[in-house]
Amino acid sequence: MNYENIVNLTKQEKIYPVYLFYGKENYLKEDILKKLRNRLIDPAYRELNYKVFYGEKLFINEVINDLETLPLISEHKLVVIKEAEKISKNDEIKLINYFNRLSLKNIFSTLIIIYKESSPNKELITSIKKAGVVSNFSITNKAKLTLWINSKFRQSNKKITQEGLFYLQSIRGSDLGRLFNEIEKIDIYTKDKKVIEKEDVMISIGGSESVNIFKVLDSIGDKDIKSAIEGLVKLNQGNLHHLSIFAMIYRQIKLILQAKLLLAGGFNFKEVEKKLKLPYFVIEKIIKQSKKYTFKEICKSYELLNIADLEFKDSQKEPKIILEELVMNIINQGR
Repeated sequence: MNYENIVNLTKQEKIYPVYLFYGKENYLKEDILKKLRNRLIDPAYRELNYKVFYGEKLFINEVINDLETLPLISEHKLVVIKEAEKISKNDEIKLINYFNRLSLKNIFSTLIIIYKESSPNKELITSIKKAGVVSNFSITNKAKLTLWINSKFRQSNKKITQEGLFYLQSIRGSDLGRLFNEIEKIDIYTKDKKVIEKEDVMISIGGSESVNIFKVLDSIGDKDIKSAIEGLVKLNQGNLHHLSIFAMIYRQIKLILQAKLLLAGGFNFKEVEKKLKLPYFVIEKIIKQSKKYTFKEICKSYELLNIADLEFKDSQKEPKIILEELVMNIINQGR
């Protein structure tokens, strides 16, 4: 059962006696745990009816005793085992035997077992499926991740543009916990604004440095030396490490070369978009920039990048000087 299905289950009247959560997305596991806890346990009596155990320090008989003890001043009791991958083999066998018995049919206790890192064995999964729910929390493709991000913004009656979404994922990757924190920051930064633009994303996540690095990259691609150097000066006044800036410049030159090679090979726009796996608005920009550089200039740019890399390691020059010379030399070719 996936995340969407189990979210729907938490909204239904039926509550299962046991839930098993595993998979790489720990944020989703905690999110569902919170939803079930809020639904089942009155905050006023949480200390009485909500108990968390950890696999490494687990005594399974204590867990079973908790499950079979009536709740206090409440209709329900919730027991959680976290880091279940650390449960001993003997206790795991006891759990499996317990799930295979009919005693799980009580209507007042729910057990949630959470694997943080590894996956449970098949015997445990099979025994739990007889009485409850097993869910693998993983978002395996980009489309599902996009849907999830959009749903989070919709909760605040906001919408993120495609460019904003691209830059959010480019900066923060696919870790849901980090993405959730950044979405909250963006929400606070944009206040009553209903449409989130790429500038909102970059400023709220990385401040002006995130805006400046992309402006520098665009300026290099467009051969706009004045804007490129002005942007570098601003970046060098901030906290972004010089090697991070260098890596982004290297990536930009690589994208320009890839686009130029594909176009020279007869690929059309859609085929280039598919090959590079980037949004159309990024491809449009890269294709325009690729037409401003000859293959000879791109090859020379790689030479300049290699020289700069050696200078970072061996030279007495300041990193900011190396970066400025690199950008000027890349753009000034053929002038």
